Amino acid sequence: MTFREAKTMNRFVAIRWTLFVLSVTIVGTACRAPEPTPTGPARVENPDLGIAIAALPEPFEVVANQGAELRLTAPGANGDGSLEIEVGPDESAAINLPAEAKATQEQFESMPNGEYFGNLEMVAPIGSAFTARGAYDGDDGRVGEIRVFALHPTQSRLLTLSFVYPEGEGKERMQQLATLLGEIEGLVPTESANDSDASDD
Repeated sequence: MTFREAKTMNRFVAIRWTLFVLSVTIVGTACRAPEPTPTGPARVENPDLGIAIAALPEPFEVVANQGAELRLTAPGANGDGSLEIEVGPDESAAINLPAEAKATQEQFESMPNGEYFGNLEMVAPIGSAFTARGAYDGDDGRVGEIRVFALHPTQSRLLTLSFVYPEGEGKERMQQLATLLGEIEGLVPTESANDSDASDD
């Protein structure tokens, strides 16, 4: 084999190898599973309470959401925190949020070794809210609790958030609670629900 023939043969082999590598790459790309589409924070709705959490912030997770029960959990350095969202009955008279917060003093102090740490006003997208914070001996040790009182976004009802957590995490839990409160919004009744109510009359 002459030098020219050997050079031509090497060039032919190089071209075939390049085509082989390209074909393997194309087949591998075609068989690769598509990348999962990233999902954002979950929206949580509770028609019985008439509220929604527009985007459930971390680290909260839903434990129960059925009927008028809406409970969340949030892990922490010393254990999980438990948060319950409640809505009171329809009120014809104006709801006094500072008075609601102040009334928790007696409740906290009546708990085993209960303490009351005062209340604060905070501003949220749904309006002003008032907090009350305390601590007491729970079944599994010392716990802290923050309660937030606000007006229901769309109804004349009291909205209450009660957050119980291991003692010593008050600052972190207050931040989590404020973030969650910023995601709460009212649910607008659907047309089908309105039609159902009208048919019952």
